[in-house]
Amino acid sequence: MERLIGIFLGLIITISAGSAQGEWTLKDCIDYAIENNIQLKRQHLQSEITRNNFNQSMLSVLPGFVAFANHDFNSGRALNYETYQWENREFEQGNIGMESRLNLFNGFQNYNNIQQQRYLLLSSLEQFEKAMNDISLNISAAFFQILLDKELVEIAELQLEVSSLELESVRSNFLLGNISRGRVLEIESQVAADQYQLTLAKSNLGSSYLVLMHMMQMDPDSDFRVARPEIIEIDESSILNTVENIYVEAEANLPQVRGAEYFLKSRERELAITRGQLSPSLVLRGLFYSRYSELATDPIDGGSYSYTTQIRDNRYRQLGISLQIPIFTGWSTRNRISNARVSVLDAQYLLDETRQNLYSEVHQMHNDAKNAYNRYISAEKAVLAAKESFQYAREQFGLGIINFIDYQHSRSGFYRARSNMAHARYEYFLRSKILDFYTGQPLALN
Repeated sequence: MERLIGIFLGLIITISAGSAQGEWTLKDCIDYAIENNIQLKRQHLQSEITRNNFNQSMLSVLPGFVAFANHDFNSGRALNYETYQWENREFEQGNIGMESRLNLFNGFQNYNNIQQQRYLLLSSLEQFEKAMNDISLNISAAFFQILLDKELVEIAELQLEVSSLELESVRSNFLLGNISRGRVLEIESQVAADQYQLTLAKSNLGSSYLVLMHMMQMDPDSDFRVARPEIIEIDESSILNTVENIYVEAEANLPQVRGAEYFLKSRERELAITRGQLSPSLVLRGLFYSRYSELATDPIDGGSYSYTTQIRDNRYRQLGISLQIPIFTGWSTRNRISNARVSVLDAQYLLDETRQNLYSEVHQMHNDAKNAYNRYISAEKAVLAAKESFQYAREQFGLGIINFIDYQHSRSGFYRARSNMAHARYEYFLRSKILDFYTGQPLALN
């Protein structure tokens, strides 16, 4: 019995189950989830839309170029463009040409639009990275829950093994007439209770597996097992760093603050665009034009005049500059500027809120990690004390000095101490890994 308890105590302090072939590491789970998550794919599509908008904003500074052609069938009173006289007859005429426009100046609206779309793209990419981080953290929490449940199953299995050995012993003593039938029944009830605890632990483990597989968008019927690390080292290095230092590094490494900053800059550029609408605009315009008509006659001999010849002879070129000065637009531009200022202020509030939320997350995670570490240290001592208490109670129970209820109370205390120690260890290990992630380290077990 003491040998079994010693083996168990070694199990809960050091986990020595290596990763078998086909088992999934934490990195494998995160990579698979990122590759297959539908929400993340949709987020990526949104990023592609903002990238297209950014590319279009750069192309919008190029000159516009259009070609046109018109062919009219006139019936009744219509204008003959050859004589510029109105004629009441049926005839055909048309024109063709090309036109180009180039904005020389419009209050830097094109430039500010490019910058706005650029910042929106950068903000979208940061949001995409944040979505990947959220998935990684959720996968990590589910992965650690499986590791914890695995250890609780092992605790329940060893608890059942211990009670089963006790049952074999009391049955042998009963056959020899050393103990009563009631003692055998008490141990049998304990074995049944331990079997129930094992069944419950395995059920919880199965539920944890389903949660992780759903997060990974994996078929629940797949043969899926997670790999346990060779050893989980518990040290207080993660909580020795101050909250302020962790926050400074988190703000530099995590995408949510950068995304809010880029969004604020995009709103500032939007304000600059609306202000540019008050500025005069200067446009360079070029036109190439020609016309034809079936009523036209050759100006040299008065004979037939083909459409091809008319188009060549009637060529017309024009190069011009147009200036537009906004004088009064019903205060619509002023209203848009006012709304843009409000949007800038709202984006500033969003940035401040993002920083506050991040600081709260870091502070809460640091506090949770510190509390979990303290609970682990206390639980480690409690396990040693509970072990000694259980060993003593077992000896007293075997001699008939204490009753089964007292023995069961000591045994349950040992079980609770081991479970509490497992919970505290995995909670601290998860919190410490998240704190490391805040400071720029990847999520990994080793």
